[in-house]
Amino acid sequence: MRVNYLSKKETSTLANRIRSLYWGDRLRGKIRTAIEVRENGIKLYRIGELIIGEIDDKLYPVIHERNQDVLNELPAIIVDMGAVPHIVNGADVMRPGVKDFRGEFNEGDLVVIRDERNLKPLAVAIALAGLEECKAMKRGKVAKNIHHVNDKIWKLMRRIGHILEREL
Repeated sequence: MRVNYLSKKETSTLANRIRSLYWGDRLRGKIRTAIEVRENGIKLYRIGELIIGEIDDKLYPVIHERNQDVLNELPAIIVDMGAVPHIVNGADVMRPGVKDFRGEFNEGDLVVIRDERNLKPLAVAIALAGLEECKAMKRGKVAKNIHHVNDKIWKLMRRIGHILEREL
């Protein structure tokens, strides 16, 4: 595992990348420093109050208490309780398990997968179709799971919580 403080230039570049995303407005004020954690192909950043993951050059908010505001603003796909064990084991979201949609989204947008009972975030996924197309579907994949509870990223965050909680 490698933990680095990013230089001012790297921090500024990362902050601009995040702010350019439709959910990036939560990164407020002048950001002076950021922490980068790398392990086995996993990249995590602590920048401002957010904890961000990166996969294939795509940034996304991870499931963590610090990101609750961002996760609550993202569109959501609500799944039935029968789909929950599959989602938290990394399965993609299939249309028959979807109960509801919250918010507007297009193909390729980030969505939060939530359970129907508690509305807790279970996963962050990439929508494979737009909202209207998803509603019209009867079967097939609706979203690709990129991060979920109990995956490698989740376990890494639990192990290095003391690093991610440092004052920046």
